[in-house]
Amino acid sequence: MINRIIFPLLFFLILAVSGCQNQNSNDQATTKSENQAEINRKNDERLEGDHVQNVSELPVLTPEQKQQYINRSKEIAQTAFKIFSGHLERLFKQKKPEEALEYCHANALKITDSLAKAKGVNIKRTSYRLRNPENKPTAQEEKVMEIFRKQILKNLKPKPYMHYDEHGYPHVYIPIMVQQKCLMCHGDPNKDIPEVINQKLSELYPSDKAIFFKEGDLRGIWSIRFPKNNKK
Repeated sequence: MINRIIFPLLFFLILAVSGCQNQNSNDQATTKSENQAEINRKNDERLEGDHVQNVSELPVLTPEQKQQYINRSKEIAQTAFKIFSGHLERLFKQKKPEEALEYCHANALKITDSLAKAKGVNIKRTSYRLRNPENKPTAQEEKVMEIFRKQILKNLKPKPYMHYDEHGYPHVYIPIMVQQKCLMCHGDPNKDIPEVINQKLSELYPSDKAIFFKEGDLRGIWSIRFPKNNKK
């Protein structure tokens, strides 16, 4: 008689404990997801909190209008990347790495300037570890890259961001991520970068800091500024 009572009680007790464990697991997964969303929200708020001059004069943008700026910026960045990579790949295939690096050194800024004029925007490629000192980031660009890097450390994918900068210009920042093929020029000089490239980099960029990157790192950002009252 006692066994008849005890066994069903034990059975229900096991079910209850199991249910609690599953619920705790679900709660933890939900909490993690909510935490990531909260981190992204706070990051966006942090960027939105810039001291913009004459805030009342800025037009209020809908999420759709912001996305239009982001989409156009992606297209511009992709065009610039295709121009650079097309010439570099051709020269590397011809086994002329020195010429590829010289081309990049001599033409990178010229290409972005020409593209900027053609698109009616201001284009800049910058990093927190510079190769070319002329690409030095502004305080705001440093702030954006810091947030993107923290997102990566938390296993979050950094996403393009649009806001008004301190002068009231629509501004978009697009993360540049390190890919496997980037390591030939930006990886570990002791194992990833061929010696012939190492020597040429040292010659062209004596103060080069754009090395020791790993795949998946943040290489830098595209910083694209649109004119005020720009009609997309």
